[in-house]
Amino acid sequence: MIVPMTKYSFLVYHKQYEEFLNEIRNIGVVHIIEKPFEETQTLKANKSLLNEYSSTISALKKRLKAKNIEPESLVNTENTEVDGFTLLEEFKNYQQRLEYNNQKLVSLKKELSAVEPWGDYDLHRIESLAKNSLSFRFFVVSKHKFNPDWENQYPIEVINEIAGLVYFVLVQPNKENFEIEAEEVRIPKASFAQLKSEIDFFVNDSIKVNNELDNIANQIAVLETAKNNLFGEISFERVKLSTKKEADERLMLLEGWIPEENSSLVSDYCDKIGVLYLSGKPEETDKVPILLKNNKFAKLFEPIGKLYSLPAYAEIDLTAFLAPFFMVFFGFCLGDAGYGLTILALVTYYKMFKAKADIKPILTLVQYLGAATILMGMVSGTVFGVNLLDTGYLLNSESLKFLANSNVPQDIISKISSIVGQHYATRDQYFAAISGAIGAEGLNEYKSEFMRSAFSDYSVLNSFRHLILDSQNMFNLAIVFGMFQILFGMGMKAANMIKQKSFIFSVSTISWMILIIGLIVLQGGAAGGYFTKEFVTTPTYILLGVTGVGILFFNDPSANIFISFAKGLYDIYGMATGIFGDLLSYIRLFALGTSGAILGFVINQIAVQFLSIQYAGPVLFVIFLIIGHTLVLLLSVLGAFVHPLRLTFVEFYKNSGFAGGGKAYKPFTK
Repeated sequence: MIVPMTKYSFLVYHKQYEEFLNEIRNIGVVHIIEKPFEETQTLKANKSLLNEYSSTISALKKRLKAKNIEPESLVNTENTEVDGFTLLEEFKNYQQRLEYNNQKLVSLKKELSAVEPWGDYDLHRIESLAKNSLSFRFFVVSKHKFNPDWENQYPIEVINEIAGLVYFVLVQPNKENFEIEAEEVRIPKASFAQLKSEIDFFVNDSIKVNNELDNIANQIAVLETAKNNLFGEISFERVKLSTKKEADERLMLLEGWIPEENSSLVSDYCDKIGVLYLSGKPEETDKVPILLKNNKFAKLFEPIGKLYSLPAYAEIDLTAFLAPFFMVFFGFCLGDAGYGLTILALVTYYKMFKAKADIKPILTLVQYLGAATILMGMVSGTVFGVNLLDTGYLLNSESLKFLANSNVPQDIISKISSIVGQHYATRDQYFAAISGAIGAEGLNEYKSEFMRSAFSDYSVLNSFRHLILDSQNMFNLAIVFGMFQILFGMGMKAANMIKQKSFIFSVSTISWMILIIGLIVLQGGAAGGYFTKEFVTTPTYILLGVTGVGILFFNDPSANIFISFAKGLYDIYGMATGIFGDLLSYIRLFALGTSGAILGFVINQIAVQFLSIQYAGPVLFVIFLIIGHTLVLLLSVLGAFVHPLRLTFVEFYKNSGFAGGGKAYKPFTK
């Protein structure tokens, strides 16, 4: 439900205003109505600083997570006097230093790779010899182009041979200029030892910097506190800037929203210090903040509703109504009791032993979704891709006794005696055998009794296998769920109309509901043989006439009768095509459940083939089952979440007339 709000207007003497703001912030229940204002330089600077705190804390949390340290377990015992801003500046400086070190290391390692083939040498001695008329020239050439005679013709020394390249040095007097068909390279400005020394320096410095960053991470609680305090300062400044000033800035006018149940906290304080205030109920044009208050079960589904939008203040909160639908639809789409049991077991373990308090509500929601999957998986008879319907059928003497006690005629029991003792692998084979013995009509009339009397290959299934629905009935169930949710949504739309306007505005929607339900009952009853076609005709005409008046003449009671009639005609077209399209959307429940079951079945079929491999077969069988079903589960869970979400936000919200657009209640607090 949406918590009722009261609008307050406070008129405060300017000398009391700071104290007043501090106190209502301590009370923490007033949602301030901010007025347009121009941001000050201080506010802009604080907002920028707040972003720096946020990014720093995020980076430090990633650092702690990489080292498997929980931030909540850290206590600052080394330096309790340090403040958040100092830590922030230290973090920025160390980050810059670390980035500089990394850049230098990349550059130095590149130089080192170029110098490494030449080995270690004294650059100062080379430069000294060059001053004394003796130059050193560095060459590199591919091995097949290197001429061994060069070593006799010129004063050269081969330094290294790497990856098909020959590195050599030519020593020549400055007055000479030897020509060699090889690539001359620049003399490295630093030797291997010098570069290695520089690299070691920056590596060691980076280690020191990382240790300092770890020390800062150990004091993340200080940064969190500083961030929260700064956020409070920003909120305080925004409230001051959005305050309207009256009477030559001697009086401060502030407006806000307070939940009705908390109104006395503020009004009592205002009465105590003598602050003038006015309170009243929201008007139709007011943008009232939304605070939801639901029971423990419905509250779990609030994050799902918020993915789309919060309701408008005048609307009915649909959270409690979408919750059971979403659960069932999730289970329908995933549709495998084994997968549901896996989800429930894993999430329960994590919730009990690993989870933090703030994510436990989400895990509880997942537990409910897992339980719904188990339920719908049993309805469809699918467990880890195994179809429980096709688990063997056998009629024996006990089956015949059961059929006799179930009032099945003796002549039918006599006709099926020919198949007693015969084993059938699938239900279709079993029904085909019965149909061949007693005919299709006899099978349809006593199908339930024949299902309950057959013995399965697994005795544990005998007591409930007859309750499992086949694919055709699962398809029908998806349509039934869809029609029920559409009609339920229309009922919520009518309730919203009554709440927001008056009963007369809901007449058109109620008429549509009566028409649809009436036609389903009459036509379905005739198709099922409960009513004769002659009987259905008169009630159908009466139904069309009565509901037609409501649909055509009460579509828009605020308009004149002709406009209302025209809108009613258009509404007939929209509803006729819209409901049909909406109903087809619910087929996805059946389709996703079936596709998941088929994928699981395929995994099982492939895994069984590994059993033919000697020795390693059973191990490969288990490994493939685990990997295969894990992938199918992950894929199916994604679809099982997204598609019920679509059915909720499109079909259900549309038929319930959901407007949304509400903004969350955010009280002015520390």
